[in-house]
Amino acid sequence: MKTRDVFLVLFMNFAFGAAFISAKVGVGEFPPFLFTTMRFLIIALLLLPFLKIHHGQMINILIISFLGGGIHFSFFYLALDNSKYISSVAIVLQLGVPFATILSVVFLNEVIRWRRILGILFAFSGVIILIFEPTVFNDLGGVYYALLAAFSMSVSLLFMKKLNNVKVFDLQAWIALISCIFLGLASYFLEQGQASIIMNATLKGWIAVTFTALVATGIGHAGFYYLLTKYDISKITPLTLLAPVLGIINALIISYFSLIGGFSEVISYKIIIGGSLTLFGVAIVMMREKNKKMPESP
Repeated sequence: MKTRDVFLVLFMNFAFGAAFISAKVGVGEFPPFLFTTMRFLIIALLLLPFLKIHHGQMINILIISFLGGGIHFSFFYLALDNSKYISSVAIVLQLGVPFATILSVVFLNEVIRWRRILGILFAFSGVIILIFEPTVFNDLGGVYYALLAAFSMSVSLLFMKKLNNVKVFDLQAWIALISCIFLGLASYFLEQGQASIIMNATLKGWIAVTFTALVATGIGHAGFYYLLTKYDISKITPLTLLAPVLGIINALIISYFSLIGGFSEVISYKIIIGGSLTLFGVAIVMMREKNKKMPESP
């Protein structure tokens, strides 16, 4: 890999890692569905020129947009809103890759060998250890939502494999539009006081919304897809495992120095062991999956 691309990989992971922080700040100021709606509204407006009809593929595109967009990010932001700790959410989200592997075997008749089976066992073992960490055990709502977020994205990958000649930003435009409509309706029916919250939002809240939309999509996803045009998937996707690690480190630094209110991240040997097992297992699965797309970061 060229030196320039190595720096791009680091920049991409820093963007995804920082997006965990901005998303946590955002759901502290806005209700989760409202925050996610505004994030996708920004993306939808920016990608409007890429909104094209792909005849014969729109059903799959709509299912992907619903599961991999609205449903996935609903659970992701609910996970952040219901958890004190970014570490558990960031680690559990990585189970999307083992989930996708299991689903591909069941529904697509793909064959996996012992190395990937071992990776799946490592990944789930790590999550079990993580769940029984006392600080996380008292925060299981966030873990459960993170599991649902990982699973919904994995299911969407089954339909993504059926797409032909649909460009990245064409798909992203549909995901943003459908997600914005779905989440907007969810916010209308399930949340209250949206107008008042928007009118009284602080600059920090608006920065969180804008940063999450532009950095996670404009830098993180754009850099990821650019690298995929130059290198094999099996070489690039393991590198994104750095993102949750950076997100956890960022949260720990913010908590230790009290840089932003609302952060009380802690670390323990169970979190370290459980997180390491999960990330190690996911890395094994990803390095053996040469044709599988990676679930997207916040």
